[in-house]
Amino acid sequence: MKALKEQYQTAPITTIIFLVTTFVFLIELVLSRGTTENSEFLINMGAKWGPYIQLKHEYWRLLTPVFLHAGFLHIVTNMITLWFIGPLVERAFGSAKFFGLYFFGGIIGNIFSYLLAPSSVSVGASTALFAMFGGLILYAIRFKEDPQVKSMGTVLGLFVILNLVTGFSSTDIDIWGHIGGLIGGMMFAVMFGFYGRSGKYAIRVRLIMGAITILLIILTFWAGLRI
Repeated sequence: MKALKEQYQTAPITTIIFLVTTFVFLIELVLSRGTTENSEFLINMGAKWGPYIQLKHEYWRLLTPVFLHAGFLHIVTNMITLWFIGPLVERAFGSAKFFGLYFFGGIIGNIFSYLLAPSSVSVGASTALFAMFGGLILYAIRFKEDPQVKSMGTVLGLFVILNLVTGFSSTDIDIWGHIGGLIGGMMFAVMFGFYGRSGKYAIRVRLIMGAITILLIILTFWAGLRI
């Protein structure tokens, strides 16, 4: 409890997301009787599942997977990542922008997954976590004059590359969700900048990112009309 209180004081949004996601997994455990890896169960819970998004227009499935996980290892690895990386990102963006970054990137990641791998059943906070990575990498590039920030960005960049390479060689990882989340995090960082008024990008570049966001939304709805 002491660790939670300390984490909340420095990174409230990170802590709330951590607690909500963990609580959702406990609900999964109870409802599935310990079989949270079951694809049918995950689809019923709100996993990203292309046919339901396309045929039933259940676009909320582009958000709900961020809270769902398949198995203990899945949620433990994701929550450890959120616990330690989340506060760094929340400090760089501020709590309000961090909230936006996390869920914007998570949704963009699931849009990529829906458009490029519609037949896969996808759950997990990974899309949002990769959005954090994307935002933090741009933060490190923007403030590379600070040796500590630059070093952090280099390590994080190598970590992301390693994860993407691993993802391409595994059939159990939603690689398009990861790539989309990474891109979504970078898009958000460009559009809204970092903490306070520092590190904002040129208005022309921000408008381009906004246009790309609109295009992705249009493609998502257009995919649902191709029936």
